[in-house]
Amino acid sequence: MSYHPDKELLKRYANGTIDPVNGFAVATHLESCPMCKGLVAKYEAQNGEALMELSADSCGEIDMSAMFNEIISLEQSDEPFSRHRKPEHIEVNGKEFVLPVSLSRFRNNIGSWKSYGGKVFSAQINIDEEARVNLLYISENVRIPQHTHKGHESTLVLHGGFSDEDGHYEAGDYMLRDASIKHAPYTKPGEDCLCLTILTEPMLFTQGVARIFNMFGKGMYP
Repeated sequence: MSYHPDKELLKRYANGTIDPVNGFAVATHLESCPMCKGLVAKYEAQNGEALMELSADSCGEIDMSAMFNEIISLEQSDEPFSRHRKPEHIEVNGKEFVLPVSLSRFRNNIGSWKSYGGKVFSAQINIDEEARVNLLYISENVRIPQHTHKGHESTLVLHGGFSDEDGHYEAGDYMLRDASIKHAPYTKPGEDCLCLTILTEPMLFTQGVARIFNMFGKGMYP
């Protein structure tokens, strides 16, 4: 794993100011990245220290007795504090994949797979109205036409890998693209790829006959 969310994005995740959809993508990345998980824990600890200092400055000494009384007076629940989720699976192009824990809770929100020439498959995840969230599967030895993005595209590799003009990406890698980037993702022979993609705006093709999808400036979602 060589590509990670930048530190500012991780800080926003730690302090709760990240948008829900990209927060979801970062949470999925953290499941397989001890380095970023450690950074988030560090930022959360710093936030906690800052909050304690602010509380001490603005409120004086904390009344621990009153706080304890409030805690024990809360309604009790028979439910366990946390429940382990059973692994969820998806099937596409004759293959079965285990979903990350963060994605498993949205298993029933995953739509039907759409096929593009029997080589690229896309399934929308209905979790947000302001961004298009998809699972994208690319079969082996496939090249997607060069394109850019009207807005931002976040990509998290869940299985396998793919490449473009800037490098090679494997499971766990996270990338953020904007309108300044043009790329043509491709898989190598013997290599397929399952990704989580988030688009705030449609993608715009920049080469070949695929540019017909740019008619009227609308672009295309996968």
